[in-house]
Parts: sequence; C-alpha cells; structure tokens
Amino acid sequence: MALPVIRTAVFLPIILPQAPGCPRFFAEQAARLAAIEFCERTRCWRHIIEVSLTANGQAIVAPDYSAIHEIEEATHDGAPLTPTQWTDTDPDELTGAVQIGRPRYLTQIDQNTVSIYPFQAGLLRVSLFLKPRSGQLFGTDPNDPLHDAYNVVPEFLSIQKAEAITDGALARILATPEERWTDPKRAMFHLERFERACNSAFSTHMRTQTRAKIRTTARWF
Repeated sequence: MALPVIRTAVFLPIILPQAPGCPRFFAEQAARLAAIEFCERTRCWRHIIEVSLTANGQAIVAPDYSAIHEIEEATHDGAPLTPTQWTDTDPDELTGAVQIGRPRYLTQIDQNTVSIYPFQAGLLRVSLFLKPRSGQLFGTDPNDPLHDAYNVVPEFLSIQKAEAITDGALARILATPEERWTDPKRAMFHLERFERACNSAFSTHMRTQTRAKIRTTARWF
C-alpha cells in the first residue's frame, strides 16, 4: 500500500506565526513547493511498484497526487528497460500504428504515467523517485470545496523533515515583495537553513541507499 499522505496544512502552525498576515492558501502553496524541491534534490521519496500490462503499453505507476521525478530502474518480464524521452521512442505516433515486439524503452508520458516501446504484454516493474504534484485540483472534498487536493505531501516529511519544509516555505513567503510579511533578511536565513537540510539529506541518502527488491505492491521510503 502507498504511504499515507497528509495535508500541507500540518505545517501552518509553524509557518503562519512567523509570517503575520500571510494567507493560509499562500502558505500551503509555499509548503508544497518546498516539499517538491526537497524531494527533487534529495530523492528521498522512492516508490517501487509492479504492474501487469495487457491491453496497451501505458501504465499509471504513481499516485495521482504525486509526479515522477526520476525513473531509477525498470524491467519487463525481468529484462531491463532503458528510460528515455517519449519523442525518441514513438515514431509511429503520426500514423497511429503500434509497434509490437520485445520492449526496450520506458518513457514518462505525463506526471504519473509511463509507457513501454515496443509493446508486449507482460510484467512491468519500476523503481521511481517521486515528488508532490504541481497544479491545482479543487472540489474533491464536499466539506471543504476550496481545498486543493494536490496540497498533500507524504507523511514522513511532516514527521522527519518538518523543519526543513517549513524553512523552505518561509524562505519563499518572506521573500515575496511588497507584502505585510515581507522580510528579505529572514527569508535568506531560512533559505540557508533549507539549503543545508537538502544537502545533508541528499548526502545521507547516498551513503545509506541500498537497492531493494521490487515488490508487487508499492513501497515508499
């Protein structure tokens, strides 16, 4: 099962007292942007999944509230696939034809979907690094119609990396020009803390990373 996610509102009790007057929605957006950058730079959010391909060469391999940052490794029935750009692997796009044969390539076609080329039914196994999704999605919560469904992050960020995410959010908020809460000096202070947190987390991840066996259910780190 996928790791639980939590709303970015969890960071507001730390953020808002340090940025008086900042709207909640703006602070949540800043927290999500900080989480996106943190995940991109540290590769802390690994997702491993196995999908059975039958009808076509496309598969949703990440939750809809996330986006693929990097394809670490992929196999089709045990044979390795080469990650590459979609435009480099689909010469039949203009004709509408689908080339059949042993798959050689894996390509990302949108934020959480990949495709193999050529197509052949089989077992796709993928190891990915994810990040929170950009964009907006309103109207999914009847009790809170203004809630942006993409304002969520994996729960481990709120438990293990809350200070880093709030520093990243405050760096953005306090650097906003000509607002009541604008404070460039404090923005730089929080930016430096965020930079150190990203660098430290990346170094730790690279030292301790071990290759895990791909499982039949999603696995989150």
